[in-house]
Parts: sequence; C-alpha cells; structure tokens
Amino acid sequence: MSDTAALLATLHRLVQDEQQAAHHQLVTTWERPLSEKLLKGVTQGFVRLERGPEPTTLWAYPDDTESRFREGDLLCLHQGNALEPLGRGLSFELEEDDRWLLRGIRAVAAFDDYRGGACYADPDAMDLTAYYKQTLEDIATSANGRETLLPLLSGRLDIEFDEEAMAEAIRIAQVEGCNDKQAEAVGWAHGARHVACIQGPPGTGKTRVLALIARLAVERGERILMTSHTHMAINNALNKIHAQGVPVAKVGRATQRKGLDDAIPNFEGLDGWEDRPTNGYVVGATPFATCTARLENYAFDTILFDEASQITLPLALMAMRKGKRFIFIGDQRQLPPVLLSRSVLDKEAHSVFSRLTSREAEHLVMLDETYRMNRWLTDWPSRTFYGGALRAAGKNRERRLELTGVAERFAAVLDGASPAVFIPTPDTTARTRNGREAELVADLCEAIVAGGLPLTEIGIVSPYRAQGRTLRKLLAARFGREAARQVVADTVERMQGQERELVMLSLATGDEVFLAAIAEFFFQPERLNVSVTRAMTKLIVIGPEVGDLPDNGNETIRQWVAWYRDMVGQCRKVAL
Repeated sequence: MSDTAALLATLHRLVQDEQQAAHHQLVTTWERPLSEKLLKGVTQGFVRLERGPEPTTLWAYPDDTESRFREGDLLCLHQGNALEPLGRGLSFELEEDDRWLLRGIRAVAAFDDYRGGACYADPDAMDLTAYYKQTLEDIATSANGRETLLPLLSGRLDIEFDEEAMAEAIRIAQVEGCNDKQAEAVGWAHGARHVACIQGPPGTGKTRVLALIARLAVERGERILMTSHTHMAINNALNKIHAQGVPVAKVGRATQRKGLDDAIPNFEGLDGWEDRPTNGYVVGATPFATCTARLENYAFDTILFDEASQITLPLALMAMRKGKRFIFIGDQRQLPPVLLSRSVLDKEAHSVFSRLTSREAEHLVMLDETYRMNRWLTDWPSRTFYGGALRAAGKNRERRLELTGVAERFAAVLDGASPAVFIPTPDTTARTRNGREAELVADLCEAIVAGGLPLTEIGIVSPYRAQGRTLRKLLAARFGREAARQVVADTVERMQGQERELVMLSLATGDEVFLAAIAEFFFQPERLNVSVTRAMTKLIVIGPEVGDLPDNGNETIRQWVAWYRDMVGQCRKVAL
C-alpha cells in the first residue's frame, strides 16, 4: 500500500472510529443511572425550561449539578430517562449567568412534551460521517488533494517559500512594531507556498500576528477563509482583522455572533454578501460551513486557522480542501480537541496542529516573548511546557502587583514580592463546588479592591461551572450584580485568550478520592497551562495539597500530578 493510500485509510478509520465510539458511548451513557451521571458530571440537571427567543430555541436553567459540556456540544434533553428523550440533537449555543440557550429543530416539540419541573441533558451526537467521507473523497480525487494535502500530511511535500515576499512582509511587520519572532512568523506565512505553522504561547501576540498576516494577504488580492473550532474564536479573530481595515464578514446564524464587532456584517451564506470585493476579503466561518449551502460553492486562496490545537485533523481537512495555502496558528501546549475514540492520553489523538508540528518542521515558528506575564510568572510554564524558550518582555517583565492598605489577614497573600501564592483549600471534603473556598475568594476580592485594584483587573478560573456559579452569586451579593460582572469568573475553556492583572485559581476539589477519580481531567497539563498563564503580575492558587493519590498504573497521569506539585512548589504557601 502506498503512503497516500495508507494515509487515506487511516483518516477513514479515524472517522469511522469516532462515529462508532460516539454511538457506543452515547447508548452506554444513556443507560447509566441518573444519579451516577449527575455525580460524575456526565449529565446536566435543569430546574426548568422556557421557550427561547426563536421557535427553534429553548432556555434551560441549570441546577447546582456540574457537567463538562462546552458551548457547541449537542444535547439529548429528557426528564429522567435519556432513552425516552424530549428532544435530541439540541445544540448548546450560548451560556449566560444562569441559563443556557439550546437550539434545534426538535425544540418546539420538546417544549410541548415537557411536563414542567426538573429535566436533564445527556450528551448527544450528530452523525457527520457523510460530510467527512465527502471531504476525504474530494481529497482523494482532486488535484489539490493529491498534489498538496496528502503529501503534506504524510511528510512528503517540499516546503517552499517565496523569499522576496517573506522579506517584504518581515520589513512591514518590523516597521509596525513586531518583535523579531513575530516579524518572522508574518514573513513565513506571507511567503509560504503551501503551509506555515505559528506556535503562540500565552501572551505572545498571536492574534496580532494573525491580523497582520490576513491584511497583507488581502492587500495582494487573496480571498481568505478564517476558521476555527468555535464561533467565539472566529469572532475574536475577525475583530482583530477588521481593526486592520480589512473587508471582513461572518457567515453563520445571527445568534452565533457573540463578541463580534457590531460593524462586521453577518450573513447566512456568502451569497448574501452582495457587495463583497471581487478579490481581497476575509470570511469567517466554521469548517462545517464548507459542506453546506453557506460556503460549499466557494473556494479560497488561503485557509487561516486560529486556535489550531483544538481542531481535529478530519475537521481541518474539511476546510483545507477549499483552499490553496494553509496557515495554522495555535499552541499544542494549550487545550486539545475532544476525541471520543481515543483517550486524551493517547499520543495519536493529535490535532492537525500537533500532527504538523510533531517533528522538527521547517515551516514552524514559535513566538517566544510574552507581553502578559512578568518574568516570575513566566518561569514555570516556560520550563515545563516550552523548553525554557518562553521569555517575559515588554512593560510587564519587571512589574509586580502594587496594592495599598491591604488588610492584615491577607497581607502575605497580596504581597507584591510574591507573584505566585498557594493557599490550601479550606474544605478537604469538597468535590466540584466548594462554598468555603468561594467565600475566601470573595473576601480576597474585597481586600484587593480596597487595596486599589479595580474589579475589571481580577480574573477567577475554576475547573467547574458549579464553582463558577457559586462564585458569581457571592460576588453579586458582595458588590452588586452589575459591578460583579466586571470580574471574569469562569471555566478554563472560556478563559483561554483572556488576561487580568490578578488571577485566582479556585480549584474547589479537596476530596482526594474524588480527585483520583477525575485525575485525567483535573491534572491535564494543557488545562493547567491555560489556567496559570492568565495572570499578568499576580497568581493566587487555592486548591488541594496533593499527596499520594491512588495509583492507577498510568505513568502519564503520574507525570501530570508531578507537574501540579511542582507548580504549587513554586508558589509561596500561605495558610489561612
């Protein structure tokens, strides 16, 4: 079997494995006792449902249970038995403080069948095998697939660059204030004939680089598809590109433009952008849009991927078949994609970015100066995840937190001389919600504000929605609802890409037996990396002092636990 045939077979097998694993996992999950699912975070409970703003939508109000659903997940809604659903295939479209917006063609019927009171959401899945198979068929039969995509993925493509275009782009980037690595990344992306990969560790300006890459490509007349794994990521990137004066539009439902600049138009399909330039524009859409009437009849010069570490290989190929050049911007040391057919511990469960950067690749540039964290906060993630190559730079490099008149109780915690502090959780029996810890966080917020730091400069990260909700309610009680909203208190997934002067990690879990059961989730290094790299001058970690967890025989998890201990060991320990 040729390399090409073997690669196609592998991709077909991945698609098939994912679908089979999804179906088996769904049925197995639905059959488990409801109480067990709620305890383990597999199922989300709701206190009630309401009709949504459109006929195809519902508002669902979560109870105090904890689940690991993300925006974009598909849910099976039921009132106690998932095998007798109210509605399947409902998309978790939007999360507000106390309610979720669910969307799907079964929304009306689901509400009509709803008998009032509590209801629940189990995971669901849509069979997208046909889309993936069409993608692989297109790649196998098209000149672009045979001559570029398959050789690229099998490592047989000659990576070529236009040196004149590279030099000009580097010159422009330097004139506009980019550092050496940022300018190099812009140059490589502009000069790449087929592919360039840019690794952007936290705070290194990857979105700035992305926007300049897009602008220079549009100025030479390219049509660009800006894509990612979520609408939020696409919207954030489009905002930066739009700020460069580039013609930009979003393709998708109007309800999926959360965070998108009001000046950026939104269309159901690209046909709706009637006054778009003949050449030279950027369209933002998910890879799935290329399989539907929204984009299926369009081709692009460049496919630009943001947060590429979270995009699976088959999903990336869905978009890549519509382009000639591919620019990937991401960080394989931050959150990975979710795969059902393989454990996150499986080294083969790579995103497209991990696959393309798993070897010493001549098409990879790593941005190596972080302008977010001071040098003390940079040290641990740099050593642990980036081989010591990440360096603090700019005005934040030597800065420390400066507060005045701090209450004596928190003087040691908020001392600027200690950029990182660890506080053992006050409740060693807590699991996904820790009320005593939340009270401590709220007390700290009051002391921080009294010391002169505004609420807008405080961020709180937790692994769990339940802890986030508890924190938001407490903060609203202390500061008032409107003021409390200035504090970002949310999960790791929703904090990626954000930064604050001071960040607290409210890890909540104190029960070591429970901690051992969820170790694969709790200690995942990519989650830990994202969590600790949101802070600019001060990081406060409130969490468990991890002893010897029950040994499950997995060396990888043992390493992850060791990294957590090492991180805690770099902090000044303060007992309260």
